[in-house]
Amino acid sequence: MNCQDLQRLVHAYLDYELDLMTSLDLEAHLNECSACRARHAEMRALRDLEARQLRFHAAPAPLKARIARNMRAACGNDDARRWRAWRAATAVSVLALAALLAWVVLPRTLPGPHQVVAQSQEKMVYHIANSEDVATALRNVANLLEISPDARIVVVANNQGVDFLLRGARDRDGTPYEPAVSRLKVRGVDFRVCNNTLARRRIDSSQVIPEAKLVPSGIAEISRLQTREGYAYMKL
Repeated sequence: MNCQDLQRLVHAYLDYELDLMTSLDLEAHLNECSACRARHAEMRALRDLEARQLRFHAAPAPLKARIARNMRAACGNDDARRWRAWRAATAVSVLALAALLAWVVLPRTLPGPHQVVAQSQEKMVYHIANSEDVATALRNVANLLEISPDARIVVVANNQGVDFLLRGARDRDGTPYEPAVSRLKVRGVDFRVCNNTLARRRIDSSQVIPEAKLVPSGIAEISRLQTREGYAYMKL
């Protein structure tokens, strides 16, 4: 990836249209080239500015009134009254249900400042159980980091999903997985391999690449992350 390639691909990158490997190569170039990094920052700022300044237009009052008259004429006065009554009753029911859920689910005491910080941080655990889902998973991880650079992400692999974290693993095009895993690891992503899977498939733990670490059970690790550390779960 060079500066000319980046200038050609930066718009597609900002719109999440590039494949995983091209996106990671582009990000590696951005980390090395200050000029391209500045250009990317300008383009991203321009895109965000355009999004904020989009104009939304409300329907003119005469048009709203005409639509309302046509609806009343089509439904009849009795139907319109029943519709208004049903809508009001539904609104009250929804508010009551929301209040009940808030009373049951929400904590009775206000969280401390450290709890607020912890709760505001995005935390996601990706579960990979099939080698065919690896490219999709890594692309989703890269996209999440682009939107939320501070997100805490853990990738847990078991069954056939551990294959991409073994030494020498390659995708269908013959591209090795380890460089992509290494780049995501540098950005804070944790990769964890189920030791039960290795034992069942008789794979020596020395075959696991150094960017990943072993956990006794992939499913138990996912459960721990969800119940004890508040991670959201994504199965791929």
